[in-house]
Amino acid sequence: LPGPNQCTPKKDDVMDFTMGCYKRTASAGEDRFNFPSICMDFANTGGVGLCTRYLVPGLPRFDQQNVLGMDATTNAFIDTIVAEKSRDCSLRTKINFSTAKTWAFNVTDVEDPDMQLFAEDSPQIAINLPGAFPQAFELALRMRNLESEVNFPPQTGVCGDVSSGVDCAISANQLTTSHQERALKAYLSAWRNLGNDSDNEMKESFTLTEIPPKPDAEFFTADSLSTLLIPDSAQEAKNKYYLDLKLITVNYSTFYTGFTTNQNQIQTNPGEFTNAEGACDATKMGMPIPGYPLHFVKNPDVLTYYAVEGKAEFVGLFNPFAEASMILKAYAAAKPFGGRIGPQVFDVSDRSIIKSRSALKSSPFISGFLEGFLPETYTGGEPIPTQSSGGNKKFWMTNEGDNIGGFIADGNEIFFGIPNMVYDYPTNSITNNASYQASEKLQLIGPDNTLQAGLYNVDMFEKFKSKLRNLGGTVTPEDVADALVTIRSPTLYEAHNFLIPTPESLNRDIATDSFGYIQGNPKKTISIGSSNYEIWDVGIYGPLFSPTNPNFIYKSPGDLREALERYIERQEPALLKYKSSLNLVAANIFNNNASGATGQNTGAEAARIISDLTDSEYTAAANTGASPITEEALPSCNSIAGSFVYFYSGRSELVSSVDNCITPLPEQMQSRWANTNLTGNYLFEYALPTDNDLRRSLFSAFHPSAFRNARQGVQTNPTRGSVKTKIRNFYSTKFIPVNSVTTSDDAMFNKNDNMLIYSEGAPRSAPTEIKKSQFKNPLQPQQVGIDLSRIRH
Repeated sequence: LPGPNQCTPKKDDVMDFTMGCYKRTASAGEDRFNFPSICMDFANTGGVGLCTRYLVPGLPRFDQQNVLGMDATTNAFIDTIVAEKSRDCSLRTKINFSTAKTWAFNVTDVEDPDMQLFAEDSPQIAINLPGAFPQAFELALRMRNLESEVNFPPQTGVCGDVSSGVDCAISANQLTTSHQERALKAYLSAWRNLGNDSDNEMKESFTLTEIPPKPDAEFFTADSLSTLLIPDSAQEAKNKYYLDLKLITVNYSTFYTGFTTNQNQIQTNPGEFTNAEGACDATKMGMPIPGYPLHFVKNPDVLTYYAVEGKAEFVGLFNPFAEASMILKAYAAAKPFGGRIGPQVFDVSDRSIIKSRSALKSSPFISGFLEGFLPETYTGGEPIPTQSSGGNKKFWMTNEGDNIGGFIADGNEIFFGIPNMVYDYPTNSITNNASYQASEKLQLIGPDNTLQAGLYNVDMFEKFKSKLRNLGGTVTPEDVADALVTIRSPTLYEAHNFLIPTPESLNRDIATDSFGYIQGNPKKTISIGSSNYEIWDVGIYGPLFSPTNPNFIYKSPGDLREALERYIERQEPALLKYKSSLNLVAANIFNNNASGATGQNTGAEAARIISDLTDSEYTAAANTGASPITEEALPSCNSIAGSFVYFYSGRSELVSSVDNCITPLPEQMQSRWANTNLTGNYLFEYALPTDNDLRRSLFSAFHPSAFRNARQGVQTNPTRGSVKTKIRNFYSTKFIPVNSVTTSDDAMFNKNDNMLIYSEGAPRSAPTEIKKSQFKNPLQPQQVGIDLSRIRH
């Protein structure tokens, strides 16, 4: 049993995800790796469960007794049970692997044979829900469709009726799709201000033309975060007239607990040890989620604004041009202000590559490993994948300059990190950032475990964990379902960074001046601890595809699958790195678990559960170290490595055999997309806490702070002297000078008049170097025959 001071004391101010220590072996029995790992243990009785100790000791190989026939029989018996123990050790790994894969990639049905075993032997924990990757990928597709609607090409000559003789191209009553809403509302807004039902001559001749911005040519090229998921068949969607969204993809690797076979020595008496075989080292194994679609970020180089020309034939008293028409023209431009789109978490200054940010904003969302902390080759108990993935290639990110997502071109390596997140302010303080961001530019896991970013913050993790009822006792499927709904309810952190949909009943209760998006009454109320939550069924407009609407990017489930396959193809370098690393681990298990008495390879079957290579490939990998053999060797779907590689990619050339392979992810996703319930609105359950302070904070599309010349949302009215909370719950749109959105080198305008772009909303007192005086999509009035030479405002 562990003696005094043999385990590293757990820290009170840092979340500790390490497993318990075990010191009756001569080898290390302590978990040095403080990060969470999925481990399913269905027979845990107190402190002896399989998931509570970092090492399960091996079986002792005692000295021979020199009794005729007995030694051979004993050795054969021990070999048999050591091999069986080693096999069971790896089978436990498969259960945890299947659980992790289900939570990350489950699509519709439980088709994995390993997962069937898991379902029979354990509670069904959220295996009826789509996994994190399918949900995130679908949301990314919906966002691309919505972006294409915002960027619907500018319309030339919108009038009331083309048959009226007015020179125009399209009637307002022809603008019927959601894409055309912008042009229709702009037309009607101007048209309604030109007379009335009896005085309507100018209304009848009124024509509106949207003055087109000029998209930068770089958006037509491939290999850009701006065009990621936009198929070649939808070239028009790459014309980013008004809005450019960059898709942030991150190479995450979630961990599950594997049990790998090893040999060590076990303590028999104080200071005495004997050889033991078939030890089960608890190894934290990473399962890659290459290119996880984390979020979108608005490209500040593409200015979101709107400019129009309106013209009509003047009709009125004292008109000296009775025999000829006099055309009046007016111009206007507007820009949204105050909309909440969330912080830019990662560095996307490169058009194609994603890195962590120097401003520490990435630190609560991803962690790496300290350089030199992980071994280059596998040893028992070390995390998998190791730092080397074969061919001297690094697997894990170790500094902020490492590429962690995007399009990885030839010559650029890609690395993986451990996921993390910001759930809510630990102390409910908007200004207390230091408690949940790393002290350095990137949170790196090392031997001292000085971790504080994201859910390593104890207070934040306790808030997160509190949503699961009966933790430590009997957790029911209802407890899990309620936790998954309420954990997604709005928090104060999210209210300060994002627009959040609200129920109409709440808007009426606090007398806000807008309508709530969510209609009707909640379907139920649930209680967790001292908190109550109202639950609605909600659908938010965000179509996946349409075979009839010509303006949608995707026309069919086949188009969606094509986008997914192309996306996955871009992640192949990361996928091959994972395969190579598991090949190295399997070779280590195969080559280092020979029987101490007979020489029998008791780790062979355990190795093949990880990656089932041939004996010669195992030997070659061991003899040459991190050699090309680990990159080229192909496992089958009977192993963890092969089953994942084929499942994710669907490419038979990446495995030695497709026998026993489950349906690959692209095919499963296409079957899911054939469900017509998914094609229209995005459907989900919405939870809203009954806490009134938080509910009032949700209306914070613009919430002035000290950085916006307000004291945490409170300003004094200079005229009346009263103090009021300034909270807006919708976009504030303001007129701007037309000449502020023209090209800066236009001789008729002063360059200083151009609209300044404030990346990340920097205040006016910010240093000049962070301000951008040019943007990528200036007006091009000449494109529609408009002369702005006389416009001075």
